[in-house]
Amino acid sequence: SCPSCFHALERDQVYPNFALNKLITQMDTAALRPQSIVQQLRNTVESSEVLDPQDIDALLMLLQQKKQTMRNTERQFEMSILRQFLSMARSKKAAAIEALRKELHMVEGDLDYVADQLEQSAPSDDSYGDSRQLSKAHMLPPYDRVRTSDTTGAQVPNDVSADDSTAMGAETTASAAIAAQTPALDRAKHSRRVDEHYKDLESYYFNTRMRGVGEEGLDEFMETLTTVARYERFRQVATLRYGDSTASTAIVASIEFDRDEEIFAVAGVARKIKIYDYANVVQQADSWNEFAAGKTQQQPLRRLAGRHEWWNREGEATEDEPALTSTMMQYPVAEYTNRSKISCLSFNPYIKAQLACSDYDGTVSLWDVNAGIPTMSLGEHEKRAWSLDFSNVDPTRLCSGSDDGKVKIWTTNRRSSVMTIEGKANVCCVRFNPLHGNILSFGSADHNVHCFDLRSPKQPLCVLRGHRKAVSYTRFLTPDEIISASTDSSLKLWNLRTQECVRTYTGHSNEKNFVGLTTSGGDWIACGSENNTMYAYYRNLSHPAVTHRFGNCNPVTGAEQAEDDPSLFVSAVCWKNKTNTLLSANSQGIIKVLEMV
Repeated sequence: SCPSCFHALERDQVYPNFALNKLITQMDTAALRPQSIVQQLRNTVESSEVLDPQDIDALLMLLQQKKQTMRNTERQFEMSILRQFLSMARSKKAAAIEALRKELHMVEGDLDYVADQLEQSAPSDDSYGDSRQLSKAHMLPPYDRVRTSDTTGAQVPNDVSADDSTAMGAETTASAAIAAQTPALDRAKHSRRVDEHYKDLESYYFNTRMRGVGEEGLDEFMETLTTVARYERFRQVATLRYGDSTASTAIVASIEFDRDEEIFAVAGVARKIKIYDYANVVQQADSWNEFAAGKTQQQPLRRLAGRHEWWNREGEATEDEPALTSTMMQYPVAEYTNRSKISCLSFNPYIKAQLACSDYDGTVSLWDVNAGIPTMSLGEHEKRAWSLDFSNVDPTRLCSGSDDGKVKIWTTNRRSSVMTIEGKANVCCVRFNPLHGNILSFGSADHNVHCFDLRSPKQPLCVLRGHRKAVSYTRFLTPDEIISASTDSSLKLWNLRTQECVRTYTGHSNEKNFVGLTTSGGDWIACGSENNTMYAYYRNLSHPAVTHRFGNCNPVTGAEQAEDDPSLFVSAVCWKNKTNTLLSANSQGIIKVLEMV
């Protein structure tokens, strides 16, 4: 019934007021909630009730005591945290000092070993014997001179006494005597190279020495040190061109040597496969360089009235004539045209004239290089095929990977695939193990490297996780080690036995393009970069050892231009197996034969 008129109400005449109910509930809760001590004290002081001054003094004293107690508790907490931190810092620094003492001991031992080796390899000379004694007598201070205490750990001496300065002078004299009898080397160059890579070398030195026993670890480090000190740059041997003068259609996607490394093939988005004879390319480049050098030493010829000479001396070109440069048009020994843009090439490791290519239509084609015709077309991929590779163990087997997320295994005597591995994302690269014909790896857009045994393809042997973006390339450095490249601007070296990342290589730039990856068949790794520079890494160092910048080349003459083009990138690399020679190409279609010196 209605609370006012007591008239009977029907159910459809009653409407709940949820907002009013919520407000009433809040008011009831606030009324029942007990006031805080501070609020009660505030209400009492602000009330009109008369307070006794003695009670106020007692209350103030009690509050002061409470405040002091709270401050003491807070101070104890702060000091406890600080003591915990300082204790931790002391223990860590003591451990660091102990580790430093061990490292110094190791360095001293290695210095003694090197001094012995120098003495044994040097000519017999009394003066050298005296310098040897000085060198050994004035090494770094022995550890019994390093003071220790029970509470603060060892303290490294940082003051040089008069005796120490005399010893340092004697050691310098001894080092000079030793250096005078060593072979004449470019010490300034080697010193600069060591200084450039000192952090990497230092880290690798202590890692190998801690792991190695006796001279083994030192010999392993010495090999890395001498290799890094020996090579400083890439010398440009020859320059070639792919495609026409339009940069957008001249991107080189793949470069590959044949079985005997006598010829190499170049292919890309221009749909052309160009075959070059390596020896002929180098020979013609050398001849041209000799010709250019001879011409620049001659006197300028008189120009005939009404026409110009076809060459010009370096530095004496007119405004409308380019200076003579060491570039030259070199034509391929053969050239074929594919139906679609080409993404990858692979030579058969046994059949010299057989070349396979994958293209943007998803087709895998086999070519007879001698006849210049395609002999087989394999078209099961549903999307763009990015990569393919022949097996070194079985020359009739090859694999391919595609944007359709599938890896297909083919044989050269069948037009249909013999096996398909279903991936979970776009497959960017595939590679057979060089020693085990049933083992392959592929990288995909899921950021991982997948390894499969074709004898049981339902489950991967392992999945290597660590990259932050798509894996664009994989290469076997050894049968048990894989190098992977990713668009997170890094390379990673993986150990297949432990399935762990051994080392990460950084320094190049790669966020969206395929920039190439190759190995030397030894310890060198090379890749392109989106800053139009080619980078070479030594396997034991995490940063680039040697680089070569392409620059902005004239697409017609190959001559360097002053202005840089930020859109250019190195797109393909190929190492001549177990040599210092490398082929590299960029998105402008400029191909360079480089030699590491």
